[in-house]
Amino acid sequence: MQVETEGLTPQTPDDKEAKFSLVAGEGDGLMLGLAAGDAAGGAWELGYSAITEQATVIAYELIQHRSVDPDGIREALGDLDGSDDEEPVYRGETGRFREWLDRLAAGSPTPDDGPSSDGIPRATVVGVCFRKQADQVITETLALGRIFDRDAASLAASLIAATTAAASCFAQAGRDLITGVAEAVIPTLDRIGADSVGSDRLARLPDELEALLDHVGVTDGEEALAIAGGDVADPLQAVNAALLLVAPVSERFHGPVEQAARVGGSLLGAFAGAVMGARLGIKAWPWAFANDTWFAEIGRRLVRGPDDIEGLPIPYAVEQHLMFGPRPGFH
Repeated sequence: MQVETEGLTPQTPDDKEAKFSLVAGEGDGLMLGLAAGDAAGGAWELGYSAITEQATVIAYELIQHRSVDPDGIREALGDLDGSDDEEPVYRGETGRFREWLDRLAAGSPTPDDGPSSDGIPRATVVGVCFRKQADQVITETLALGRIFDRDAASLAASLIAATTAAASCFAQAGRDLITGVAEAVIPTLDRIGADSVGSDRLARLPDELEALLDHVGVTDGEEALAIAGGDVADPLQAVNAALLLVAPVSERFHGPVEQAARVGGSLLGAFAGAVMGARLGIKAWPWAFANDTWFAEIGRRLVRGPDDIEGLPIPYAVEQHLMFGPRPGFH
């Protein structure tokens, strides 16, 4: 006998693949998974990179203020790039982010006009923070994205990333996940605005998301990228490939992260890790990376509170210690 349950796909005796999973932590494994995926991507050969460092700073801001404050985020990101006699602590940053940091240091942190996937992992933090407020996910993701990007495809890719992370907090998976992301993102594309660059690229997005539905279950990164269009430099094709990989429920939870990292490096690895972490909760990962207990606590506070960072270390101090070791004397 088949049991029809709203929101779930009925199963037959011959269909043994899991169609859903149970909520675990409501997203609190986000940062742990993001750091794991970043480390898997190899942007910094000894662990997580500037991708995780940015997400940490953004998470700190959201924990305290529960909104995106562009000035506060710019200042906090700039702090990790060093000032006066302080050394920079970013590691393995992308060229786009390095250029933005240089503009920030020069007093003109203008957003970039070209396509970029840098915003994809950053947006997952926003998605988890506002997972119960669908409109806020869109509003706050765009507020964060516009700090860095004017390119329409880059902003839309961030929306896909944020809504995927938000849905994963409630164990949404499979075709339901992709359909839910499309239903959340497509009607809001006009909010990206006429002042964005390359908005004509967005016209293809509805068909591209729909085309993913017939391929849920793909586990190979190269195959997923080919289905999404084949161009990892296109932020929409990149995020759609990773979305396809993370959609299925799998006992080998780190597999989609490894495959996403294989085709998209640390950017897609961090995104896939964040989504899997949001779905699975605080969970040990198969490979080691520094500061895992810190990331677990950041995710816990982002989801459950309290809305302060009391007792958490200063991000600059953590990263400085990781790179250079303890300083002599008192600080």
